[in-house]
Amino acid sequence: MIKKIFRFCKITIVSAPLYFTLNIGFVFLMALSWFAANYSSKLLVNSIITAQNTHSFSFYVVFPSLLFFFGITLGGNYFNFQDMLVSIYTRKSRKFFGTNFLYKSYKTKQDKFYDNNFYNDYEFVKNNIEATSDITVSIFNNLIMSIFSVLLSSIAIAVFDLYILICIIILAFSITLLNKYLVRKKVELNEEYVSDERKADYFKELLSGRNHVRELRIFRLRKLFLTKWQESYRKYTKAKFYFEVKAELLSSLVGLLQIIIEKGITIYFVYKVFMGYINAGDCVFLITLTGALSRSIGNIANILSSEINEKYQYADKYYGFVNNLSSNKSISCGHKEKSLCLGDFKELRLTNVSYKYPQGTEDTLKNINFTLRKGEVVSILGYNGSGKSTLSKVICGLLEDYEGNISFNGKELSRLENEEIYKYFGIAFQDFSKYSISLKENVAIGMVENMEDSEEVSIAIKKSNLSSIIERLPNKEDTILGKEYDKKGQDLSGGQWQRIILSRAYMGEPEILILDEPTASIDPIEEMRMLKQFKEIIKGRTAILISHRIGFARLSNRICIMENGRLVEEGSHEDLIKLKGRYYELFISQKQLYDEEVS
Repeated sequence: MIKKIFRFCKITIVSAPLYFTLNIGFVFLMALSWFAANYSSKLLVNSIITAQNTHSFSFYVVFPSLLFFFGITLGGNYFNFQDMLVSIYTRKSRKFFGTNFLYKSYKTKQDKFYDNNFYNDYEFVKNNIEATSDITVSIFNNLIMSIFSVLLSSIAIAVFDLYILICIIILAFSITLLNKYLVRKKVELNEEYVSDERKADYFKELLSGRNHVRELRIFRLRKLFLTKWQESYRKYTKAKFYFEVKAELLSSLVGLLQIIIEKGITIYFVYKVFMGYINAGDCVFLITLTGALSRSIGNIANILSSEINEKYQYADKYYGFVNNLSSNKSISCGHKEKSLCLGDFKELRLTNVSYKYPQGTEDTLKNINFTLRKGEVVSILGYNGSGKSTLSKVICGLLEDYEGNISFNGKELSRLENEEIYKYFGIAFQDFSKYSISLKENVAIGMVENMEDSEEVSIAIKKSNLSSIIERLPNKEDTILGKEYDKKGQDLSGGQWQRIILSRAYMGEPEILILDEPTASIDPIEEMRMLKQFKEIIKGRTAILISHRIGFARLSNRICIMENGRLVEEGSHEDLIKLKGRYYELFISQKQLYDEEVS
């Protein structure tokens, strides 16, 4: 635990050493000014009593007054100064922790994000990154300030009465035990209900998000989703409410004990004044120190058992998440961004490949044997849920936890760096992302290494016939798509987005094209026009065309039929028609949609 805490603290300190040093110096100065203000209150009381008895006003009254007001003024602005310095010296460390989290998330296998347990941890860490970086503030500001104050107060009180000091320490020990218990329960509660909190947030987004407004109204979904949100929201807030009530009751009991002891000590010191053991100034000084000491020890107990312990739990989760990344990748091209690690594409081979999603009950892909050679165009057809899209994600290296073997140009795919493999593919996913950036950037990110190459971007735009869409946009290809942050952004139809995604796949003339349901948002007539265009685009190229429609089949050298995660048929159009199997059934059921020949 201590080793991890110091690792986080070291990162924060190294990020801004000068401001951290200034911060520590300021903490000590504040502690001294606070003690000086308390001590001056003692001198001030005694000076006033002396002046009253002697009927004289002297420097011995003025000096304690000035010292007292100086300490109060400086101490009163403590939190303002502290917040400023803390903000400066933690800014870089928070950026580091956030960047590191995002980088490690990016490097984590895609398969992991289908695992509910992993995703719960992911959300927990993401939502508590600031608590992770604040552990340094807890130690070097709150803890050191309290420890220094305790040392000064303890020495002063012990000079007058050692038993009072022992009494306060016993009280602080009780607070420590209580805080430790409450923190442990709070962290357990956060972990237990993170899934319900995510569910509530999801339905809240459905009820309030701009993208869901139309269906929410048309299908009259408000009541249904509101009920689901309320159920999830109640579940985790109810548990938190009962915990907070219990925590407040326990804290109140300890607080009441603390008040009783402090007031008892106050009465004890007043009694000593009447008995002549101490003077009035000493009494005021000791009462102030006792209250401050009790609070400082309570703060230390709270920081050690609650604040640091709680933030350590978050830091430990963070540390476990970002370091739980193992890789057996061995082949990499280093930093040659535009190079192809294994040369030009020659062959991709899958041998007895099966795949099951995390927490899945059965394999989505079952014993797949498949070969793709340079210059081949292969259509993978099948009904929804047959495993087509999963197969495409395994082929391009997105899903890695498969059984069997995949070789790429003779090298084992699992041994290759993902970044190197991705460069070979231009992919139009069925479940594509719509980025609220310019249209030109939406296309160019298909080959991010070539984003600044305007000629390649223009070629990709031309291949998907985006010119007609661009001409209608206010800022042409520089128009921002979507209104997430720009009120002048433009919303596009599903079919228009489909063309952009195809341009994204064509960007940079990739070695292998994978088009997953590229005409899903397009009517059959428009699909026929696009099929003719595809025929020209893929001529002499290597491509995998995935669909549940048969239009692509006539563009292919080979057709593969998938059913229930298996490749059940493979061959040319003519061969599969003669076979009169699954492809024949698909063809007969859809052929009326394709009366116009693709030629």
